[in-house]
Amino acid sequence: MKKIIVLLILSTLLMPVSTAMALINYSAGSIEIGGVQFLQDATDPHRYYYLPPVPRVATTPDGTPQILMVKFIDPQGETSGGLFHMLVTLSLLPDEVAQLQEDLKKKVPGAVIAGPVPMRQAKEAGFQVVSSTLTDKGFRRTMISSGKAPLTPGSSAAIAATLTQHGATLLWDSLESPVSDVSIAVSAWYEAKTPAYRADIHADISTVYQHFSKILNKQKDYSKAQIRRIMDKLVREGVIEIKILDRLPEDAGNQAMQQLTDLATSKLMNMIFDTETGLTKLPKKEAAVEKGELQGRRKYNFLNRLFLKGNNPKYITDNQYTLKDRKDINQGVFSIRLERATVIKVPFNTTGNISAFYQANKDNSSLFKIVNLSDPAFQKREIYFRIDGEFADVFEGRMNFVAVNIRKDYADQPEATGQVIFNREDIRDGKLTKSWRYARLGERDEKWLTYNYRISWSLRGRNALNIPADPDKWLSSDGPVLTLAPPLDRHDIVIDADRTAFDMNGIRSALVEARYTMFRKPVQERVAILRSSDAESMNNITLFSDPSKPLEYRVSWYPEGSGTPIKTGWKPLDQGYIVLVPPANTEKAN
Repeated sequence: MKKIIVLLILSTLLMPVSTAMALINYSAGSIEIGGVQFLQDATDPHRYYYLPPVPRVATTPDGTPQILMVKFIDPQGETSGGLFHMLVTLSLLPDEVAQLQEDLKKKVPGAVIAGPVPMRQAKEAGFQVVSSTLTDKGFRRTMISSGKAPLTPGSSAAIAATLTQHGATLLWDSLESPVSDVSIAVSAWYEAKTPAYRADIHADISTVYQHFSKILNKQKDYSKAQIRRIMDKLVREGVIEIKILDRLPEDAGNQAMQQLTDLATSKLMNMIFDTETGLTKLPKKEAAVEKGELQGRRKYNFLNRLFLKGNNPKYITDNQYTLKDRKDINQGVFSIRLERATVIKVPFNTTGNISAFYQANKDNSSLFKIVNLSDPAFQKREIYFRIDGEFADVFEGRMNFVAVNIRKDYADQPEATGQVIFNREDIRDGKLTKSWRYARLGERDEKWLTYNYRISWSLRGRNALNIPADPDKWLSSDGPVLTLAPPLDRHDIVIDADRTAFDMNGIRSALVEARYTMFRKPVQERVAILRSSDAESMNNITLFSDPSKPLEYRVSWYPEGSGTPIKTGWKPLDQGYIVLVPPANTEKAN
């Protein structure tokens, strides 16, 4: 029963910590098939994850590439600017995964592709656009990126830019080269399981018990001489091996494992060398004959027993020789293995270039357009409306849609009107750019480029926010691209808290709340929940508030064994990095 208890305790101590993300078996290495690397799951040897290939242009469900590049040519035939918009993904196509699945089964019978390796974006430069024309302010008017790498299956990252005359020319010409001026770099990391500590304890024990007795008895004249030779010998021969492999000697967990190994070794020593209850317990010894007469060997006659009561027995000559030889051999083997695994962060970096994609699709006029404004065939003008990627997240929780009403006035013709709408589903699908077209209708001067528009932001649970607020007023523009951004400030905040301090102060969890104004309405919401068992110490949150309005936060600390939180007052949230220090649990201290 004691052995079962020990095994249960060890199993509990060595049970891996559960995580929301799958773990990779770092020691198993990788399998490469068709240029794609596969990594084994840490808990199931038949589950494999593929490392994402280089970034590529995302496609719609019907296979249409999600890229658009337009070069505008003015009436003089010169490039006047351009538009670049692209969605990038790291996921493989379903037919590619199906083919790789068949090839993987040929190498590893029963193997299953579980998807891409679960990754997290690096804190710095997780998603970068590497381009001189798109990033140099001298070659572009605006450039917007979603800023986050498309690390989840089916996700994509958006890049949009409006180019100047020289920027559009340079970018277009670079596409004809083996390496274009647009590359996408992704930096991320994934978690992998690797052995951190292993201790093998082995003992081979032999216990030998040997008893040898020889008795020679001679009796003459009612006196006898006994010679006894009894020999008891215990031979204990034990071979004990203790092997320790420590890959991370400075890790606190390994120090705990060392203490556990020392404890197991100490207990093993006691079990081996304790001759009363241990593995080397001696068998029951042969009973030794005490010095004196041999039991049952003296004989008395009838008169002696009647009158002398044994004081004058009859002379008996008795020669006796007894030989005893006994040997017991006990053997035992004791073996135990203590192992501890750790989780490491494995960096992942990849870069892709769109030159190969352009060479394969350059004749597709729906993807790569040249719009000549002086050509009679292009007397219809197309205006592009684009959602600012910095505010794409606001659609998830606060906004239903944004609508743009467009009006084109003519001197001798009725006005033309239209509407462009972006809803939450469009943002989720990466459709951040839409267009509207109107005809020139004989306009001879540059006024035909001017159009009017109004923006209406539909807020969830509230009325619409109209820009301009006066329904009789319109905004005016002559640009080919119009960027839509709500009148809000974006706040990217990192909340950091030491989880070890939670346990030291008796704190179970913490609730972080924020209050601010958004679209002139007060907002108070929960933004983060911190637990002592969290694997990550930092939480990233994004908030949107009215410009130049205060942003505040407070923390409610929940002690262990109590439902009454310890609340702090409201504090200004004017920094992008906040460190929370839990208070002491007075109930635990008492």
